[in-house]
Amino acid sequence: MRADDQARPNRVEIPNDTLIPDEDFCREVLGGCARRTAKRYEREGLLYILIRGRKFRPLNAGRAWLASRIQARKAPQRHRRAS
Repeated sequence: MRADDQARPNRVEIPNDTLIPDEDFCREVLGGCARRTAKRYEREGLLYILIRGRKFRPLNAGRAWLASRIQARKAPQRHRRAS
């Protein structure tokens, strides 16, 4: 641990959300996935901000983004028989 890590915040409160470090976001929101997976999600629209060289992600907005990716499978179409 570096000496200046103690001065760095673990969470940053912003209006209507909380910014948490990337590693915490991966563990808490993405179910423990690798940070490499989160980086791939960035290309697909996952939000982040760099503060003093550290990557933070908005907790509520990140959860909303993840929820928006849920897809429901369409039921197969039934074909009618001609009588």
